Amino acid sequence: MPDLTLSGDRHPEIGKISEEELARILIAHSLWLSSEGIEGTQFDRPGANLIYGGFLQANLQQANLPGACLFHANLRECDLTGANLAAADLEGASMVNAILTGAMLARAKLDKAILPGAHFENADLSGARLCATNLLSVNFIRTQLCGADLTDANLAGAVVRDSRLDDADLTDAKLMLVDFSGSSLRRAGLTRAVMFGVILDGADISDADLSLVIGLTAAQLAGAYGNHGTRLPAAFASLVLVEKPLP
Repeated sequence: MPDLTLSGDRHPEIGKISEEELARILIAHSLWLSSEGIEGTQFDRPGANLIYGGFLQANLQQANLPGACLFHANLRECDLTGANLAAADLEGASMVNAILTGAMLARAKLDKAILPGAHFENADLSGARLCATNLLSVNFIRTQLCGADLTDANLAGAVVRDSRLDDADLTDAKLMLVDFSGSSLRRAGLTRAVMFGVILDGADISDADLSLVIGLTAAQLAGAYGNHGTRLPAAFASLVLVEKPLP
């Protein structure tokens, strides 16, 4: 990936793909998709400089952009199904209602990105950074978020069912009304996380730290699995959680 830094920040001009070239690439990629690879050309630009790029409602299915710089790019309502964005820089990107089903986003940087209504079913965000990210009502069904950093992220109303958040950092996260049914949050850190109305039915919080969470009730914990290493608020010191049965 080219050097995109200047005094500690991205440089918008070094190696940047022009708007005209980007338009040609998108047309060729659309043709490649519609012809099932017979015509056109796949959007295959690992490490590309697409800073501030405009992709509104573009069809980016199966685009191959690992390590690309999409800092503050406009990806609103884009279809990124099956796209490879591993280790990409998407900080501050606008991705409202984007479709990222099955997308590869491992180690991607999504700090402060705007993602309300985005769909991440079966996507891989292992080790991704989502600090202070707007994830309102996001769909994280069967999503890999192991080791992800969600510090201060806003996930209010998100659906996070049957997903893996083992070792994830949810410090200061806003988790109001999040549905974690069937998800694994083993060893997750939830210091000061706001959990009013959170659904934990079938969730595994073994060895997770919930000692300083806000808004948690005994009723919410009734359907959760845990173990002796699960740290609960002092008010629930006598509560014993059942360990999740082996498959």
